[in-house]
Amino acid sequence: MNVDFLATKNTKSVPTSVSTHDETNAILSLIAAAPYVWKIRDGKESFQWQSESLTSSLFCCRAEIIPNTLSAMGERMCDDAKSTRAEALRSLTWNGAKFQIDYQIRTFDGRNIWVEERAERISGDETNPTKIIGVLTNIQSRKVREEQAGYHASYDSLTGLWNRPRMAEGITQMLAFSRRYDRESAFVIFRIANVPDINLTYGYEAGDRLLTAIAKRLTKCVRSPDVCARISGVSFGIGLSDCNAEQMELVAKRILETLTASPYGTPYGDLYPEFSVGGTICSKTPMSASDIMEHAYTAAAHSELQSGEFIAYASELPDLKPRQKMTELTRDDIIQALNDRRISLAYQPIVHAQSREPHHYECLLRLRRDDGEIVSAAQFIMAAEKLECVHMLDRRAMEIASVTLQEHSTIKLALNVSAATVKNRETADEYLHALKGLGKAAERVIVELTETVALDDPALASRFAVEVRALGCDFAIDDFGAGHTTFRNLMAIEADEIKIDGSFIRDLSLTPHKQVFVRMMVELAQTFSVKTVAEMVGSREDAELLTRLGVDYLQGYMFGMPSPVPVIPKGPQRKAMGDARLGNT
Repeated sequence: MNVDFLATKNTKSVPTSVSTHDETNAILSLIAAAPYVWKIRDGKESFQWQSESLTSSLFCCRAEIIPNTLSAMGERMCDDAKSTRAEALRSLTWNGAKFQIDYQIRTFDGRNIWVEERAERISGDETNPTKIIGVLTNIQSRKVREEQAGYHASYDSLTGLWNRPRMAEGITQMLAFSRRYDRESAFVIFRIANVPDINLTYGYEAGDRLLTAIAKRLTKCVRSPDVCARISGVSFGIGLSDCNAEQMELVAKRILETLTASPYGTPYGDLYPEFSVGGTICSKTPMSASDIMEHAYTAAAHSELQSGEFIAYASELPDLKPRQKMTELTRDDIIQALNDRRISLAYQPIVHAQSREPHHYECLLRLRRDDGEIVSAAQFIMAAEKLECVHMLDRRAMEIASVTLQEHSTIKLALNVSAATVKNRETADEYLHALKGLGKAAERVIVELTETVALDDPALASRFAVEVRALGCDFAIDDFGAGHTTFRNLMAIEADEIKIDGSFIRDLSLTPHKQVFVRMMVELAQTFSVKTVAEMVGSREDAELLTRLGVDYLQGYMFGMPSPVPVIPKGPQRKAMGDARLGNT
């Protein structure tokens, strides 16, 4: 076959304009999308689909009955989709405004499917009609995948029971119940000791059949509000509400009798599981779900040594179960990195919303391993808090920042301080003493404290803020909005600045309800004369919208990546940097 001849023939027979149109329709068809144009002038509306074939495919109907008016389209919407869409349309108050919403429509073949609607206002003033272009895309398959992903995030795919993370949430709720109502709860683990032998002898399918059968028998033993989960490959856990130590043992033995009362029939013959059973009381003293599980695992390990006899956890029980390492980094690793000067800072610019000129720089911790790999703060700060050495990192960050402040006489820096440092009076005093040692340079420091501390203990946060501001520093609340801090707390803490959590900023221009939240935060912050910073700004549209909403400062990769030294534009380059990053040049 002459391939060159066919290519030449096809090129000559199809005009370029037709080919482009066909290609566009082909692309839209592949993503099951139907475009439209909607014009509004003097109260009159003109709504028109741009492709009958694509719209027919989306609504599963003949071309002559596709919903060609807004009212007809509204009749195909399910539940509160009409009000959701109406609210989104009301947000298109300026040229370039966009929205993105998901809702369900009824197709003409009797199904309800999910669609995504994206729209943008491209014109509209005193002389021109308002023109909105949009596209409806069939996202039913995506929604199904999301639902499945959501299911697997909480449920074990083999047995249908809760998984370990979901059980951890359940234990946390039990602990809260115990503390609130002064009652005890319990957590019991049933571990199948011989599943590896069954897998080796009969194959993994036999082991899976056994686990599924045990899960079914186990669920019959559990009554609401008690909960059941598969917390590891061979272990099941049961949370028992309002249960003391004596009741826990009785319930555990009763369930064990049910699980072992008869063999489990499979195509490979009858299978006889061997259990070890351990439990612990969820006491009224402060504990975490992780602690509760570890205690129950320890008890189950001792049960295996006692031929499956029920063992209740006690503090004097030796820990026979090797604990998982919380992190690859140990306390010695972090201290050695401090001694070797392998802790450093990366500086990310935070710019004025109006001018795009750098206002200050956030100091982000970095750790360099022995092999040269750079580890970001998110990977080791949490470990350092658990290892009770994070205050050393906070102090080291300030030491490095002090050198930068000396080298750059006009620069302003934002330093993050951890909750563990602030909550410990001794480490908090040491931090404040180091701040005082900066002297006049302290006036160019912003101390950032995460919102969770302000939420957990507003009085503590307020006291720390007062002491920081007395030294000449500004005080900021980081991740504002993530923990729903009330503005009453904000007023009590007297913060100079709040950083709006990035979850509210991401895709802001496409998400009307986020715009409402951000507008509310900014307006209330302005009422208290508090400056606002939007972090994780990812697009020009988001940046422009945030500026119109009155946000004072913007932070994100589009304005500058974290770098080993502060990148300080000089003269006219400052404005050019902001414009270039936004695509204005």
